Amino acid sequence: MEEENLNSKSTLSTKLDGNRRYCLPFILVILSATILPQTNAAPPPDADAKSQNIRSVAKLVLHDAKRNKDLQVRITLPQSTEPAPVIIWSHGAYGSKDVYLPLTEYWASRGYVVIQPTHEDSIALGNRFGDSKIFQVWQTRPADVTFLIDSLAELAAKEPTLAGKLDTKRIGVGGHSFGANTAQLIGGANAYVAGGEKSFADPRVTAVMVLSGQGPGEMLTDKSWLSFTRPLFVMTGSKDGPTRTGQPAEWRKKPYELSPSGNKYLVWVEGLDHGYGGITGVRFNAKNQINPDHVRWTKLATLAFWDVFLKGKPEAQAYLSGNQLQELSKGTLTVSHK
Repeated sequence: MEEENLNSKSTLSTKLDGNRRYCLPFILVILSATILPQTNAAPPPDADAKSQNIRSVAKLVLHDAKRNKDLQVRITLPQSTEPAPVIIWSHGAYGSKDVYLPLTEYWASRGYVVIQPTHEDSIALGNRFGDSKIFQVWQTRPADVTFLIDSLAELAAKEPTLAGKLDTKRIGVGGHSFGANTAQLIGGANAYVAGGEKSFADPRVTAVMVLSGQGPGEMLTDKSWLSFTRPLFVMTGSKDGPTRTGQPAEWRKKPYELSPSGNKYLVWVEGLDHGYGGITGVRFNAKNQINPDHVRWTKLATLAFWDVFLKGKPEAQAYLSGNQLQELSKGTLTVSHK
C-alpha cells in the first residue's frame, strides 16, 4: 500500500510508437475452453491509438444508508449501445476517481464500463498527503466496492447513458497499490485481524487485477490466498520497491505465488517502478519515471486479461499466454501463468 504523490496537477502526455495487435495461433485456441464463452468480437487495436468513442460521467454520488456515507464515482463507458462488462477500479492511497485515466479510458474504448470510486483516504476529500493514518481505514475500501456492485441498478437509474449498458454478470475488480489490496480482498484474499480471519470476498466478481499488490504483512498472512480461486492478474517490476513497509519489489509477486493454480497470471517487468511509466495520468514523485513503453505494455497486458475472463476471447488468451508481449518488450517483460 504505497503512497502516491498527487500534489502536482500536471498531466502526462504519453506519445507511444509502434503498432501491435493480438495474434490468433489456432493451436492455443483450445486452451480457452475452460474460460468464459467465446465471442466473435474483433481483437482490439493497439495501445498507441487515442481512446475514442467513449463518454464519461465525471461525478455521480451514491449514498450508502447502512454506513451513512456518500460515495463519489466516475464512470467511463463506450458509446456503443450493447451491454458491456463492468470494471470497478480502486485507486491508490490519496488518489481519487479522477486518476488512472490512461488505463480506464483505454479499457472503455475497448468495450468496458469502468467505474471509479473515490475512497475516503483521498486527498480530494481533505486528507493530508503523507498522513499514514489513512491506511487504518483499509476495511472501508472493499466495503465501497461491494456497495457499488449492490448499487449498479441505482447507477443506471441515475445516469440515462447507462441504461441497458451494464452487464452485471461480468464484473472485474482491480486496483493499484492500496487499490490492489482492495481488489485482492474483494477477490478472496482473507484478512487476519483482531478476532480472527475475515473475508471480504464478493461472489459476484468474475476476475481480479492486482497492480503493485501486497504480500504477507499487516492484515495478510501466508494463508490469505489459499482459497483464492478466481482468475487473478498480478503485475509488478524490479523497481517497484522498497515498499512503504520496507519490502523488496519481489514481495509484490506473493499474491500470485501463494494462490492456488488455475487462471493465475504474473507479469514482471525489469525496470518498472511504482508509477508504471505514468498510468495514473498525474505526475508521481521524482523517483517514478515517465516511460511510454511501460504504459503501453500495461495497457496491452491488462486488456488481454480482461478480454479473456470478461469477454472470453480466445485470441486474448493466446496473446497473454504466448510470447508476443515478451517479444514486444525485447525480453524486458515476462509472463508466468499457472
